Amino acid sequence: MKNITITLLIGFSLFLSSCVEEQENNCAEDSANKTSKECSAPEIDQTEQIDDDEDSTVVEPIPSSETDVFEEVATYFGRWVDDSESMNELLSLRDNSVETVVDSCHDDFENQDRFSDTVAFFIREQSAPRKVTVQSIASYYATSSDLNTHTEVGLFSHSLCEVTKSSLQKTVKRVSDSDTIAKANSFARLHNEYRVGYLNGDSQEKLKLERHWGAFFGCLAYAESLSTADSSSSKSVANSVAPSGYRKPAGVKFYNDKYQPPSSRLNIGLYQFTPKYSGNINPCIKQWNSDYPSCSTGARSQGDLIKLLGSSHQRFNAFCGVNKLLQTFSIQVNTRSTKHTHPGNRNSSGLKAGANRCVTPHFYAGWAYNHFGPLQNSTGSNMKKLFSCINDSLPNGL
Repeated sequence: MKNITITLLIGFSLFLSSCVEEQENNCAEDSANKTSKECSAPEIDQTEQIDDDEDSTVVEPIPSSETDVFEEVATYFGRWVDDSESMNELLSLRDNSVETVVDSCHDDFENQDRFSDTVAFFIREQSAPRKVTVQSIASYYATSSDLNTHTEVGLFSHSLCEVTKSSLQKTVKRVSDSDTIAKANSFARLHNEYRVGYLNGDSQEKLKLERHWGAFFGCLAYAESLSTADSSSSKSVANSVAPSGYRKPAGVKFYNDKYQPPSSRLNIGLYQFTPKYSGNINPCIKQWNSDYPSCSTGARSQGDLIKLLGSSHQRFNAFCGVNKLLQTFSIQVNTRSTKHTHPGNRNSSGLKAGANRCVTPHFYAGWAYNHFGPLQNSTGSNMKKLFSCINDSLPNGL
């Protein structure tokens, strides 16, 4: 009986370990970019009463006139961020040497060949509320796996929480310095200010929001991959794993993370995803196929997923990068546990209704499903570097 008990305990431990790897390939440190991607098994915790007396409907924005997302958003933030980084990765024209069904999905992209075009388009596409496909990992964060019960989220659907050293101690493991915290709060306050006008149908405030987040995701792309995308190391890794007929396009980083287990060591593209169907791209594939059923992807093998993540225009990679933030927002808005949402979402009865919560990008991976190391200050300095880039990119700073 003792041997059976030990065997069961070992088996359960291995199960938890594999679940964490499957729910989000977010472990260890990228020694080249210092974008540590840590993870841990979410702790079992008490659920809280949700305030049912509050209005639980997310406010829908009043429709506003649309601006040209490529000329008015992509060109602006692309130039700002490229100038800040003294490179030209966001505004460089990309060829179509590697394309999948995903890359040819939207007619809007005709003659729009810059990474900034791709990022800007999917910021706009994912700005409005929707059900986010987190069902496969929801239970780890005291969240229902039934998406029908979820409060919808989008990039602009909720206000951003301001953070303090005290609140960050409850959401990340490495707290940033005071200057970085001030910049993060300035970013949040500007989002909240622009969002008020956006909800009232002001097209100029919507444009400000899109450029604001364009600078955020542009700087994040540099932090994750663009600064070393065409290094000799990136080219070597790509050559070693390339499926038949595939050649690494310019600007697409391939990286082997030695701190990861072999099955999840390879990371590709703008926002560094692993070509493993059950890994960190799985919720994104489900979301893509739900949002765009006419050009859904059936990619499952490593070779097909390398092409999907490593395409010339980075359509799916950029979509997934933005969607990763929606995934952590969805957990924070729909969880029944105070551990998996910002402390400001507590009230006298437990937790505020989902529509009335604020959200934050700054959460440790094992606590609210966060893909990006810089957003959780995983190395102790990469959040500072990210917000320095955002500050230097925005015309009026932070």
